[in-house]
Amino acid sequence: MLYIFLVLILIQTVSGAGDIEVESSVANRSIAIKGQLFCGKKPFEGAKIRLYRVFQANKEDNLAEILDSKQTYVTGMFQLEGNTEKRDRTKTEIQPFVTIHHNCDMDNKETANQGYKRWQVQIPQDYVTLGVKARKTYDFGKINLQLEFPGESYDKNFKFND
Repeated sequence: MLYIFLVLILIQTVSGAGDIEVESSVANRSIAIKGQLFCGKKPFEGAKIRLYRVFQANKEDNLAEILDSKQTYVTGMFQLEGNTEKRDRTKTEIQPFVTIHHNCDMDNKETANQGYKRWQVQIPQDYVTLGVKARKTYDFGKINLQLEFPGESYDKNFKFND
């Protein structure tokens, strides 16, 4: 009986009729992050946080790779979650990182002349989980945007609508 079963599997495989359907959620990955931003001692409302699928070493953001994007609330808090469910099966890997755009300690004139401050952070790979719903959340904790962060720059091309 086992012999007949193995022969049938072999015939299906050779004929191409035995393609194995893999549930799409097996290939999907997800990531979630949260935190709170301050400008000095006050919560910072309106910082733009973008969660990306893959790390980008250059200073230009590839908007096609955004998994989620939000602005901080009046409390300075943010929470983002994204997955690869709607992406091509060749783009289901996640090498997560975020960009934070803000104008803490800048007035409108400075922001218009210099652009928004831009800072990016890679998220540990340990926080990427299988499936469309993240099972772990990376907690940034509380961050004071008055500090100067490694690689921080000004982005004159940044638009909050993107």
